[in-house]
Amino acid sequence: MTYRSEKLRRAVASLPCVNCGRHGATQAAHSNLQEHGKGMGLKASDAAIMALCTACHTEFDQGKGLTKADRRELTFRWITATLIALIERGLLEIA
Repeated sequence: MTYRSEKLRRAVASLPCVNCGRHGATQAAHSNLQEHGKGMGLKASDAAIMALCTACHTEFDQGKGLTKADRRELTFRWITATLIALIERGLLEIA
């Protein structure tokens, strides 16, 4: 079963973009890695999401300027930055 949380997605969308810092047009972008639950027609777990503005999200998913290794590294870096931002702003608490 893949974790889903609308509350978490909304909290992530309230953050600035972890790539460019833009405020106001951020989305909860899901990882495209299999180990995060991505599969044929399936989104990855909501536990593996990144705060990306619409432009950075589009470039990350469709841009041709990144290698597979670059995308993988950025995925882990941006998920980590998103989790840190959520915790530091008090938007994610550990039970």
